[in-house]
Amino acid sequence: MIDPEVVLGAQNYIFYGSFCGGIAVRPLSADGLSSDPHGEYPLAIDQRFEGANVVQHDGYYYLFLSTSSCCNGALSGYNVMVARSEEVIGPYLDQQGNSLLVARAGGTPVISANGNRWVGPGHNAVFTDFGNQDYFVYHAIDLNHPYFAGAPGFTKRPVMLDPLDWKDGWPVVRGGFGASDEKLPAPAAQPGQTNTYVPTFRDDDQLGSLLSEYSDDFTGPTLSQQWTWIDSRFPHSYRLTGSSFELTTEAGDLYESENDVSFLAEPAPASDYVVETSVGFNVPPSGCCFNYAQAGLVIYGNDDNYIKLVHASLGDTRQVEFAKEVGPVPAGYARYGSGFVGPPADNTFLRIVCRHISGGELYTAYSSPDGMTWVRGGTWTHSLGGNVRIGMVAMSYPGFKGDFDYVHVYLLLH
Repeated sequence: MIDPEVVLGAQNYIFYGSFCGGIAVRPLSADGLSSDPHGEYPLAIDQRFEGANVVQHDGYYYLFLSTSSCCNGALSGYNVMVARSEEVIGPYLDQQGNSLLVARAGGTPVISANGNRWVGPGHNAVFTDFGNQDYFVYHAIDLNHPYFAGAPGFTKRPVMLDPLDWKDGWPVVRGGFGASDEKLPAPAAQPGQTNTYVPTFRDDDQLGSLLSEYSDDFTGPTLSQQWTWIDSRFPHSYRLTGSSFELTTEAGDLYESENDVSFLAEPAPASDYVVETSVGFNVPPSGCCFNYAQAGLVIYGNDDNYIKLVHASLGDTRQVEFAKEVGPVPAGYARYGSGFVGPPADNTFLRIVCRHISGGELYTAYSSPDGMTWVRGGTWTHSLGGNVRIGMVAMSYPGFKGDFDYVHVYLLLH
């Protein structure tokens, strides 16, 4: 019962909670010294959120919550999500109408890593300056200097400040561009001051032409020659249904030193690209504990260097996990980290956008429950080398099936 947030009004309320136990709100006494334990209203499921912050805007209460790991060095996938309600006690729904209380918990991203040096942005507060511009105060981590000197593993989290903008009734940091890495106009800190900041809003990535030689609808009786098995020493069971590729989950994993799973992969394009799939995953939509059962996409350099976007079972929750592994690393440094995108569905659409930059690549995640309404997640930087492969994985808990309708690869439209 940590991270309190107080909302004052005719009735005062206190918000609190964390990953263990979820987020809740209680009526608070007028003097602020006690709350009503019998008047508790649950707001968000456990194992998903922490750091509640409430902002009133245009007739709604906006509940900002942080998710994933705050303090995992350069691999911290921490980010902030939001939902809103007309009532302070909820229910709180995200932009697509998803609840925060269900196992496939909602939450609209407000800020995630954006591909510059700042990762793990989260645990926020909001204020409005004298120029009527909202600002977002939060922690983030410099991926080039993630730890205190002489203490690998002890993550540094300096305080950050960026404008908070509103688009179609929903908040985004710096127009959706996230953490800044350059000077911006300062807040109007005194009465009568003006603010010269002008927001520019980021658009989602767009698909270019389909790269047919990298794409597959799995309509044939056998696998196309573009596909090969990575590490076929380990068990793998699959089936071509005539309209999909069905891969059975095995007990093995692709995680740090545990590299004992086989999966199907093809070479990735040398150009900037977008890979998309639609994967059905028959893990139960709620309930504990099918821990780490997962199915989805991997961009694979080798067993210790990859990007992964999967529908994953994590405790009571089902989440779209966007992960990165890197190795080798210095002693005490993190090797694996992940953040989260939108909620999964019975059939979840996944996209990874790859941009090549000097010395490596930028990978941005998207998820969708229907293939039409997409949620943009964070961006990982990586350097996967010259033999990168696009793969489909189903692993970590035996006996479930990942049913891939297709893999489509497109040029990225610039």
